[in-house]
Amino acid sequence: MSRPWPDFRPGPLGSLKAWWRKRVPRRVDDITFVPPASSHQQEFETPLASAVYGLDFHFKFTVVWRLDLTTGLRHNSPRSAAIHHVLQRAKEISSKAMLIHHAALQVQLGDELATERQVPGTHVWARAEQVKITVGDEDLEMARKHVELLRNSTFKLAERDVERAEIRYLRDEVLTDVGTATIWWLQRNGYQVAEAVKLADHLAELVKLAQREPATNWAESLVSSVERAMPELGDAHRQDLRLHLVKALSVYGGARVAAEFADQVGLPAGERHTNGHV
Repeated sequence: MSRPWPDFRPGPLGSLKAWWRKRVPRRVDDITFVPPASSHQQEFETPLASAVYGLDFHFKFTVVWRLDLTTGLRHNSPRSAAIHHVLQRAKEISSKAMLIHHAALQVQLGDELATERQVPGTHVWARAEQVKITVGDEDLEMARKHVELLRNSTFKLAERDVERAEIRYLRDEVLTDVGTATIWWLQRNGYQVAEAVKLADHLAELVKLAQREPATNWAESLVSSVERAMPELGDAHRQDLRLHLVKALSVYGGARVAAEFADQVGLPAGERHTNGHV
């Protein structure tokens, strides 16, 4: 009995072609390569610079890195790139910290370095885990001494600032004339007028001493004398004049004399001449 419709069933060759069309994309654009995800990690430890040269933290961490092949970038040593990147990030923070703050630094680095970042110019992404900061006992003791020295230096500088302020006050506001000096003395000594009268001559001498011009250094006198000889000298040429003078002094007077002159007239270190050379 014949079918009322034709038989369209494919033969063996047609079945093979249909199977091949399903297996192979029609265009190259339909092919998408998805690289497998890869992640690596390794422990690393090294000294880490602090704010004080020669005193280092001991830095131990686990660097975790992965490769992103879709970036089109490459690096020949992903492991080294990852470790170096983490170390650079850590150093930016540790180089501003003192050894005595090692506990706080560990918390900060653990927080900051846990964020994954791409190593610039590469296909590597890196972060750090299990961050640990330790400090040797001897280094820690030296760090405490260093802090103590800084504290003492700060106090001494503050005391000197106060002394300089008092000197300026006495010179510029108190010992300007005998009358002002006398009133100042009376205010601080219970207004003993009779005693103030007896001290009048002494106060007058103090006023003269306070208002006396300070001795001028020979370098400043030399510059002033030459500039007075050329009153129309411009500011730019005044600097050139100092450079020529320090050069002449280095040739005829030696490096020590030239250095003293340069310090007194305020020449920048990069513009000082010694032995006739820049």
